[in-house]
Amino acid sequence: MALLAAALLLAGCGSASTADDGPSEPGSSAAAPSASIDPADLKPGNKPATPEALAAITLEHVGIEPESFDGGDLYFEKDEVGTVLLWGAGRSLEVKAGPADDDLLSTWCEEGMSGCDEVKSEAGVATVAWDLATADGTPGQVMVSHRSGKEERRAVYIGEKITADPRKLDLEVGVDDLVGLVTDPRLGTRTTAKMTKAQVEGFPSEGANGEGEVALTAGAIAAGLLETEAYADIDSFEKADAADYGKGAFGVVGTRPDGSTVTAIHAPRLSAEQQKCPKRLTCSKGDTDGYDGWTEGSAETVRCYPAEGERSAFCGVVRQQAPAPFPGDDLDEVLSGLEEGLEALWPTIPADTARRGESLVG
Repeated sequence: MALLAAALLLAGCGSASTADDGPSEPGSSAAAPSASIDPADLKPGNKPATPEALAAITLEHVGIEPESFDGGDLYFEKDEVGTVLLWGAGRSLEVKAGPADDDLLSTWCEEGMSGCDEVKSEAGVATVAWDLATADGTPGQVMVSHRSGKEERRAVYIGEKITADPRKLDLEVGVDDLVGLVTDPRLGTRTTAKMTKAQVEGFPSEGANGEGEVALTAGAIAAGLLETEAYADIDSFEKADAADYGKGAFGVVGTRPDGSTVTAIHAPRLSAEQQKCPKRLTCSKGDTDGYDGWTEGSAETVRCYPAEGERSAFCGVVRQQAPAPFPGDDLDEVLSGLEEGLEALWPTIPADTARRGESLVG
């Protein structure tokens, strides 16, 4: 997702070491707080942190100008606080604080990441992990994590090609910046009163960062589909006939320029039988309850999600119907589009998405 200049944005770029400077020795990289931050301010607070407070702290450490912000329940659990800063050509910085997971990071370091190391700073030790860019265009990522008591503070940077240990690269958001950020005592689920009052230019007063979340509507599904890369070309929408998908189901059918259609259904009570692959399709199992299925000119994805926190259980159904069989090489692209479409079916959505959808469905 190519998901605003900050009032607290400070001049200057990141402090990452570059290839010309020579790499840091593993485990010995030192990250000092930005000279622009008053050391007297670097102390824990006792006020509940907000996404905007985390954005303000972030912008004291990194020299970027975010164009928008994302977050909310799609990214963060109920016991976490966080935000996602987005800018440029697909660059994002996710920052969050929440309960420490004793196993997750060690598992990633041992099995899932291209590299992992500890970095020392004056404020504590952080773990730096990274994934390298791949031949298919995935840029890789840099993740920096710091544990403070029972909390973990984490930052994940995506967008620039990670071709080696990120401490050796000249990145827009450098490892030193990220270490300074996650070890900043104010970056937690609780912060200082000063940071809770900080105002970041362009930060949404409602929507993706928790406030102003509203119930999903058919129009919002349409708006959500148009936000995806796969279905941004849909010309028109109409309400879908969702009577066969259980009580409370609703959705839309979108028509594309080539005559193909995309059906997206939010189904809070989809029957167990409908969560299984129908005989008319060839299927593979999804990551959660449901399936990916296809036949000539038709493909669909069903995913079902259990209740979590205040969210009730629900299923999402996305189907693409083409006027002709899919060329064999296009099936992966079709299934990837269906997966994108599921994001438009979450039970609650930002209020501005709901407003954008009001005029899309008759």
